[in-house]
Amino acid sequence: MPRPPRALVDNGCYHVMARGNNRQSLFQDQAAFQYFLDRLASMKELYPTKIFHYCLMSNHIHLLVQAIEGPNLSKFMHGLLWGFARWFQRRSSYIGHVWQGRYKNPFIADELYFMEVGRYIERNPLRAGLVTQLEQYPWSSYGYYAHGAKDPLVDEDPYYEHVGSTSARRQSAYREFISLAGAHDEKLDQDLFGGRLR
Repeated sequence: MPRPPRALVDNGCYHVMARGNNRQSLFQDQAAFQYFLDRLASMKELYPTKIFHYCLMSNHIHLLVQAIEGPNLSKFMHGLLWGFARWFQRRSSYIGHVWQGRYKNPFIADELYFMEVGRYIERNPLRAGLVTQLEQYPWSSYGYYAHGAKDPLVDEDPYYEHVGSTSARRQSAYREFISLAGAHDEKLDQDLFGGRLR
């Protein structure tokens, strides 16, 4: 039975998550992380898309994106995941599916929910116990918001400017904001994982 098409709208914002098949590790070294980020940049240019927040974990990825033309989100994700899968298979002589099923893409309709999703995404390494300080994890958009690090992938979260009147105040406020667990984490887990974290 064919799968139903995704309902996608122009300028819609989505929390996208894709996981390795059988939860296998996809990013085993720096080269794998960097290849994925380079592929992400290429797809962003090919299918105009804004990336507000992202995090690459060892076996799954999170993106908070805005699809300028709604139907292009499917093309963007196909090019991103298929391209990485081919590279991964060639590099590791892996046979079989690289990604587990379809990617998830809950629609972000509530403006107040927007930065909550960004916090959830960037706190992933902390929640998974990979680091004790988010500064220690380089594969996310956290550095852009918390420390003003340059990141050509990031389109600034439209609500970020409201957290402080200067760059230094915004960064400080953001570090405080993200240091706290989000009130909506359980709902986000449910939306993406059916309540089973990772």
